[in-house]
Amino acid sequence: MMAAVTTNIVNGIPFPVLVDQAKYDALRDFPLRSDDFFLVTHIKSGTTWLQQISKLVKIKGEKTFIKDEDKHIFETCPWFEVIGKEAAMSVPSPRLFKTHLPYHMIPGGDPASSVAKFIYVARNPKDVAVSLYHHSRLLTHCEFDGDWDCFFELFMEGKCEMGSWFDHVSDWWKHRDAENILFLRYEDMKKDLPGAVKSISQFMGYDLDQATIESIAEQSSFESMKANPLANPQHFEPLKNNFKDTGGNFIRKGIVGDWKNHFNEEQLARFNAEYAKKMAGTGLEYD
Repeated sequence: MMAAVTTNIVNGIPFPVLVDQAKYDALRDFPLRSDDFFLVTHIKSGTTWLQQISKLVKIKGEKTFIKDEDKHIFETCPWFEVIGKEAAMSVPSPRLFKTHLPYHMIPGGDPASSVAKFIYVARNPKDVAVSLYHHSRLLTHCEFDGDWDCFFELFMEGKCEMGSWFDHVSDWWKHRDAENILFLRYEDMKKDLPGAVKSISQFMGYDLDQATIESIAEQSSFESMKANPLANPQHFEPLKNNFKDTGGNFIRKGIVGDWKNHFNEEQLARFNAEYAKKMAGTGLEYD
């Protein structure tokens, strides 16, 4: 019997077990505000990175938030569907929320018509699969102990956390030109992080000088975040019990192209064929 990733099915999609149907249903009518920012990704696509950048942009953009500098990113930018409606309502404006919700599951059902704003990061799905494989082996609640070949099959079938990468990304990609949606690519952020910080800060309404942008980029580098307990989910007290004591790190590599160390020729051919089928006509391509 093939190993599986333990999930909760919410609206037909496999979510992390930290989310359930009742918790999501309570969020359906969550009142959004014009100064709300949702940081959106399919899982393992740069979410924590985006949280760190957005936290620093907010602090540098509004000096009144300097007090948040010594808070963990999961405090300044909580996980929307995990904390639930009551806790989300208590977050002070302007609110930053992390979320993995698909496009149609955002409160209101059509983010492009929402008063809120959304920053979406998409990552090469082959790298997502590899990162999610290591993630699933690190987290206790995933209960996954299979090998890469096993996980590859689960990813292809959409039977891991957040289900189909193709569905999640393509729905947000279709609305990338909406004024309240900023669509970024992980690989572009790696090539030019200061440029990404500038785009994010301007989208959030802040005109930061170049020195501040460079400072935020430095504090948001892989090396800085891995060494910073306030930027690593493993050091957030409410989540500590979710990680296995194996020496693994939630912030693992953060590189482009690690899939080349995992995919064999047959897997690569199958994946590329599936990508061509599912993403045909979208214009979203990866090397």
